[in-house]
Amino acid sequence: MKAVNGYNILGLIIYLLFFYSCTSDNNSATNQTKSESCLSCHSGMTGFSDAHNPEAIGCSSCHLGNINSDIKEIAHQGIVRIPGNLSNVSQTCSTTNCHKSEFNRVKNSIMTTNSGIVSIDKFAFEEVNHTDTFFHIENIQGTAADRHLKNLCYKCHLGYEKKHPGATSELSRGGGCLACHLNYNKHKIDSLAHPSLDLNIGNEKCFGCHSRSSRISTNYEGWYETVLSKEDVKDFTKYRILLDGRVFAHAEDDVHHRAGLLCIDCHSSIDVMGDGQRYNHQSDAVKIRCTDCHPKAGFNKISRKKAGIIAAKDYVLRKYKYKSKEFIITQKDSVALVNTGFNKEGAPFLIGKFNQKIHHLKNQPDACQKDKVHSKLDCSMCHTSWVTSCIGCHTGYDDKVKIKGTTKRGKWYEEIGEFNKSLPVMGVSFDEEKTITPSIPGMIMTLDKTGFKGEKYGHDSIFLRLFAPISAHTINPKSRSCKSCHLNPEAIGYGKGTLMFNKNTGKWLFESLYDIAKQDSLPQDAWIGFLSAIEKKNRYSAHQNFYPLDLDEQIKVLKVGSCIYCHPNNEVLLTKIIEGKYKQQIDKCKYFIDKNN
Repeated sequence: MKAVNGYNILGLIIYLLFFYSCTSDNNSATNQTKSESCLSCHSGMTGFSDAHNPEAIGCSSCHLGNINSDIKEIAHQGIVRIPGNLSNVSQTCSTTNCHKSEFNRVKNSIMTTNSGIVSIDKFAFEEVNHTDTFFHIENIQGTAADRHLKNLCYKCHLGYEKKHPGATSELSRGGGCLACHLNYNKHKIDSLAHPSLDLNIGNEKCFGCHSRSSRISTNYEGWYETVLSKEDVKDFTKYRILLDGRVFAHAEDDVHHRAGLLCIDCHSSIDVMGDGQRYNHQSDAVKIRCTDCHPKAGFNKISRKKAGIIAAKDYVLRKYKYKSKEFIITQKDSVALVNTGFNKEGAPFLIGKFNQKIHHLKNQPDACQKDKVHSKLDCSMCHTSWVTSCIGCHTGYDDKVKIKGTTKRGKWYEEIGEFNKSLPVMGVSFDEEKTITPSIPGMIMTLDKTGFKGEKYGHDSIFLRLFAPISAHTINPKSRSCKSCHLNPEAIGYGKGTLMFNKNTGKWLFESLYDIAKQDSLPQDAWIGFLSAIEKKNRYSAHQNFYPLDLDEQIKVLKVGSCIYCHPNNEVLLTKIIEGKYKQQIDKCKYFIDKNN
């Protein structure tokens, strides 16, 4: 049988037959449920999705127990009250006839392993000398970094147990399959209402974990974190208080959010549940790119018949109203986006997975297509409207704090310095090819290990100035201005302040807004020194092959900046530069900067 993208046609046929059998009234599971004792007590239950209705698959398929007894104590022996946690999936969701292949993907996914979070934390604690290593969060033990992860980060992975029934909220963490697929009917909360296991995956399922760290969920909806307390809030139209007490201020939301797109409308099941492979970092695992739906030229596509079994499952389960013979596929790893297609005229579209709304897709605008000098810029470098960043944080260990539920003492804590909302900094990525990518100060902080009594590594106190690449999810269709990069010291990496050009000398001057940090003699919010060469590269980022602008790149940015500084409203000049006539314009100018600035 011919293989297609790693799967064969026979496998696809088997799946489709299985899908039919699961939703048919005449399948063997239906006949088996008639002999289960569960429904003698639990009859009349409502709220089930079709695929998980006990009339189709019984109760014991999920909850186990003894189906041959009407005596409660015996019937409930071995019962699993909350199936779907990764600790019981092999007995419940992923049995041979159900979701075995999905579990094989999920257990290796980045949301289960949290590899990148672990490796970068260990790098910050000087327990490893690079981050290009695979880790699994459930294998962490008792080092300083491991204890830090357990105190502050551990709950945000799929293996964290959901211990109590209840709907997803801002405080929800973990829960395995239930983290995404469990839905309560808000209008029927009673003893006969069972939560549904289905594909209605709203953004609230992502929010609990992804409102932390890089704060993707809050950014997407247009909220940035502040250092205010809830007592400080007077105008609730401008601020939002989360259930954990953090206060967020209102900002511009992402254009895709305004269009009504959910997280899952862009991120396929392979992005979220994984493809079965283990990856060191989230950026390695995520397949989707802006240019998949907004290419410069034609779309990458694949016929529906050749898209593979994972795509076939995802497509069939959603029951899309709109049909297309082809899907768009991602540039990275050729993943079929099953909620995309092409109409009779060949125009591309994307379908909302929940509401089935049609969104028409467009190629990149003419301005991007004609641009000859920004080809190495990631789309989000120009179209990210803002990022959240923080500086001056302090992480320490308090050996007097009693750990709840144990007799042990000692806990890591974090003190916030200052939160900012600004445009991203330009970073240079060498993952596949050289790309200018948005970045933020991931860590400008002091890590104090003097209170930790366990095994120590390196210095007791570490000052970190590490920036990180960011996909902020604050996309604006209007590009940022030329000034916002070429005349913005923060965008170049110097930090906030005043950047001035002296026409008489052709020299640039920079005055920082923040004081100089005594630890490394840089402004507190900077990534690099003003017109300074970068030194040992892993000093600047925990991510492999990600650095600030080198000296030549800084000079090139500022050379164009000098043009804008002197001719701020000369659109003809800027157009010529963008079209690639940069050198001719610079040669005409009597002002310049060089490496001796």
